[in-house]
Amino acid sequence: MSVLEGTVIPENDAERLAAIRRYGILDTPSDGAFDRITALAARVFNVPIAIVSVVDHDRIWFKSHHGLEISQIDRAPGLCASAILQDEPWIISDAPHDLRALANPLVAGEFGLKFYAGVPLALAGGHNMGTLCILDFEPRELSADETSSLQDLADMVTSELELRLASREALDAATERERVKDAFVGMLSHEIRTPVTTIYAAARVLASSDAVQSDARARDLFPDIVSESERLLRLIEDLLVLTKVEQGVLESESEPVLLQRVVERAVARARRRHRARAVEVTMPPDLPPVAGDEVFVEQVVNNLLSNALKYSPDDATVSVDAAVSGDLVEVRVGDRGIGLAAADRERVFDLLTRTREAENYAAGAGIGLYVCRRLLQTMGGDIYATAQARGNGAVFSFTLPIAVE
Repeated sequence: MSVLEGTVIPENDAERLAAIRRYGILDTPSDGAFDRITALAARVFNVPIAIVSVVDHDRIWFKSHHGLEISQIDRAPGLCASAILQDEPWIISDAPHDLRALANPLVAGEFGLKFYAGVPLALAGGHNMGTLCILDFEPRELSADETSSLQDLADMVTSELELRLASREALDAATERERVKDAFVGMLSHEIRTPVTTIYAAARVLASSDAVQSDARARDLFPDIVSESERLLRLIEDLLVLTKVEQGVLESESEPVLLQRVVERAVARARRRHRARAVEVTMPPDLPPVAGDEVFVEQVVNNLLSNALKYSPDDATVSVDAAVSGDLVEVRVGDRGIGLAAADRERVFDLLTRTREAENYAAGAGIGLYVCRRLLQTMGGDIYATAQARGNGAVFSFTLPIAVE
């Protein structure tokens, strides 16, 4: 690492800046999607300022700045510049008494900053672009649930960035006729995804609030609102993959991916949605990285976990484990639900196909497993199902090649 006027600069900062340029976000106009996220963050945490920041070479530029008039500040010595060096939320509860912030002009000067909480915005390649941060002029603490909610809002920002990048790359690869079609699909996806994302985030936060918990009707309705809005988000993500498959432009990165980290994130997200459900994870600590696209791998794990929870009783345990098999890593997601007939082992991976048992048990679109197979095939992997009798559940396994150093 190097130092720029008191700010620590990571050794791979040139690569990080190149990754940011790829997203084409810097110096773009004010945007409703990101402005809604910062406005929501300010309301949820009752703070005067919420920012989506991008840490550039010598400045911190604000893509969205709720409650603040300026659009950028110097990188040194910026709090966001320090936050991107972290892997977890970076929280300063009482800035004038925190050694990490004493020299910062926002703290020591007339601005009078007392509280800062920033979540790094991790891009698909692992670089931290900037932060979603909230600021206050009074000291305060964040609970574990509040920190989790701030992380969820940050995930919304990165999801929006990835969605836009994917749409733009698809447009660049298409013919003029396909460009018009892509623009329409991208607009449709954006116009649907943005409000659904906002509804989902707000519902998650409100579901645990005192106001909802004290009202019997609201307490009964909010879990359904959270569940259905989250299901819509996954459906939109799957539809975007289908669009790329149809256009022949579904491509993946080939970089080392730590399955332990991907599975941990997916399971944590599933546990937040299904707090009463049991999910057992067995991942060898020395499991080698696989070659693939981290965004695609996480989408596969999310789909399989969601299915396992959806098609098994509430008191049943869902299991996730992994092991090395030759030059592959195999990940297995098992449940104790409706089971799978031998005749349906391959059919379930066909587009818009659902078994009779699945149709009778829960609603679904019949595209999730098809999307999983196409994503894995793009990365050089595969997926298959193990048939078991009704009541004994099912096991869906996927393989990916071990990354070569």
